[in-house]
This record gives sequence, C-alpha cells and structure tokens, in this order.
Amino acid sequence: MKERPKLDIPKTMTEKAANIMGYSIFIGALIYMIITFPSLPAEVPAHFGADGEINRYGSKYEMIVLVVIPLFLIPGLEALERFPEMHSYPRRMDESNIEEFYLHSRMLLNLAKNGTLIVFAIIFIEIINYGLIGTSTFGASLLPLILLLVLGPVAWKMIERRKIR
Repeated sequence: MKERPKLDIPKTMTEKAANIMGYSIFIGALIYMIITFPSLPAEVPAHFGADGEINRYGSKYEMIVLVVIPLFLIPGLEALERFPEMHSYPRRMDESNIEEFYLHSRMLLNLAKNGTLIVFAIIFIEIINYGLIGTSTFGASLLPLILLLVLGPVAWKMIERRKIR
C-alpha cells in the first residue's frame, strides 16, 4: 500500500473514558495549583531523584514551565491521534487489517497522551503538597508510577499490535 486511506473510525469507549479521566485529573490538578500557588513558599521542590527524594529546589514560578509544556505537547499528540494514516506500520498491514492497525495506533497515542496528562498532574500535586505540608505524597513510588503511566500503555498496545494478522 503506497498511499494510506483516511478512515473514519469512531472513538472507542476506552478512548473516551481515557480522555475524560486524563483531562479531568490534569485540569483538577491545575485548579489545585492555581488555588494553592499564593500559599506556596518561595522555594519548592524542582527535581526529584529516582528514589523520590528532592535533589533540587527552585522558585515556585518554575512551576509555570510545567503548565506551559502540556499546552504545547498535548495539542501535538491530539493532532497525531487524529491522523493514524500518518503513523508508522509494519509491512504486513494491508486492506484486510488496516482499520485494526489504525485503531491500535490511535489508542496507543490516546493512552500515552492521557498518561502524560496524569503524570503532569502527579508532579503538580507532589510539588504543591511538599511545599505546603513538607512531606512527599508519592515518595519512592513517584518514578515507577510515572514510568507505568507513560510506558505501560505503549508496551501493552505494542504487544497487542503483534497479534494483528
């Protein structure tokens, strides 16, 4: 197949639920950040080590970067999600399985996008809670949680993709 057709494949319930969950958690954490921002100390945690320990403090205004990054990243991921015909596929894709490949690829991006939104929310919450109450919310589970949310869906969908014939 030289030129891939554009197919109109409706969003699945999984994609809709992931969007609701990802955006809701992110927007909730963003609102939490806006409400608590004036109460934060001048310096808050700016970097966490693999063990969840803080290894750098910075100005609370550095958190604005954590808001700006998703504002550019998420629209890009949304755009990629809407055009599965532009994604990379194995040679075994043909007319008989193209819809399944498109759907899997789109779902992979959807889950990765929403996992990323939740990761940013978790980071907001971790920084804010440490700044306000002086204790970590996630501690050593922070890095495994982030890796699971971002790489878990990718690994799951890549394994599923191998089953497409």
